[in-house]
Amino acid sequence: MRQLTVARELLIFLTVRIDSLIELLKKEKRFSGHPRRTWSAPGRPYAFTLIELLVVIAIIGILAGMLFPALSKARATALRSSCLNQIRQLTLAWQMYADDHDLLPENYHFDPNGTVNLHAWILGTMDDNPAYGQVESGALDSTNRRAIMLGKLYPYNESTAIYRCPADRSMTQGIPRVRSYSINGWMGGRALAGQDSFRVFRKQCDVKAPAPSQAFVFLDEHERSINDGWFAVDMMGGRGLLDAPASRHGGGYNLSFADGHAEFWKISDLRTLTWESLPIPNAPGNPDWDRLRGAASSLR
Repeated sequence: MRQLTVARELLIFLTVRIDSLIELLKKEKRFSGHPRRTWSAPGRPYAFTLIELLVVIAIIGILAGMLFPALSKARATALRSSCLNQIRQLTLAWQMYADDHDLLPENYHFDPNGTVNLHAWILGTMDDNPAYGQVESGALDSTNRRAIMLGKLYPYNESTAIYRCPADRSMTQGIPRVRSYSINGWMGGRALAGQDSFRVFRKQCDVKAPAPSQAFVFLDEHERSINDGWFAVDMMGGRGLLDAPASRHGGGYNLSFADGHAEFWKISDLRTLTWESLPIPNAPGNPDWDRLRGAASSLR
């Protein structure tokens, strides 16, 4: 930010200086009677030469080269902050629902009998997989705000905009997708096959290990990973990262916790940044998987 401030102040100074130069040149042309003369004559006010003007323009170009990257960085920081704020708002809605119902919002797409769960926190899928059906016939889920409005959290914050990260550029047929966030699959969800020994949190009071300040709820999911609202975390590690966090915030992602606060986590493993297909391998151990695992659930 200091670089941005200095460059901006210098640019303003030079802009004012150039205005002064232009005024002096106008005076020189007006009084000399020779519009093409830019040098000073005896007894005349000093007029700046073409070389001097070119030097000033070159300096402005250098400053612009300093300023634009700083502006880009400032914009990226603002987008990350906005995303954090949206995740906090969603987490507040999640907490209010839990307070009203004494249960966490349901976080699985299909009921045990294979039918679509209409009581989930969110409906629809962002990959428009036909196996999941459609919220509304003839409308793609990924661009259909009704998929949000029919979810159980919507009455607690009637803004569909907070479901999409401001840095998410993903689209379907040229239309921005409506959601970027998912919920930890162990929060109101279901255990992965063969992992019933780990806790599935049903109520807020169940969230003890990890503690509420360490148990993640919402997560900014990668645009090529997101589908339903359930972010799968393999607690045993043999499958690796089944779903992938986003990397659009300078190689990191935002996530919220059961106590209501939100954080930015930097991705540390190159495999989590450059993956081509899921799951992301966990051999040798992936520190990004290990960190998410520690914030997802624990052994009973």
